[in-house]
Amino acid sequence: MESFIATPLSIRDIRAKAFALRKSLDLDNSPYFPIVEFVELILPQIIPEFEFHIGTEKEMGDCHGLTYPEENCIKIREDVYINATNGKGRDRFTIAHELGHYILHKSQNIALARTTSRRIEAYKNPEWQANTFAAELLMPVNLINPSDTVLYISDNFGVSFQAAKVRINKIK
Repeated sequence: MESFIATPLSIRDIRAKAFALRKSLDLDNSPYFPIVEFVELILPQIIPEFEFHIGTEKEMGDCHGLTYPEENCIKIREDVYINATNGKGRDRFTIAHELGHYILHKSQNIALARTTSRRIEAYKNPEWQANTFAAELLMPVNLINPSDTVLYISDNFGVSFQAAKVRINKIK
């Protein structure tokens, strides 16, 4: 099995990057982050060479999204894009996950570790890092109260019920 190893990042490091992005857009107190609008309209204004592509289901197969940080490109499967534009939480999370790869791994040389026996620590795992970034961006801890329900978080932050459930469990 092939695994990738990224530069170590803590939850605190990733949270700071997600918060800085929200703050730069004056969204630090807004539960709903407009992820589709950000990658499609705002990011290309900030980074003119950035490209956001939509791939067909035939072309991308089981892959929901791909990020090519050094090529300044994120590619999302067409059905995921459509669902995300319609507010489907799982697909919004997928785009936020790919944005996490772009932001967190753009300036890194991610090493390919060819191993079957070695487990990669979470803080070095680029998939864990991208998932953590997506959660921090879409469901910032400073906007979640201990009394908030999973349904409240799902509805107000525009995420899936499952993502809201995981987030509440991690915060507790």
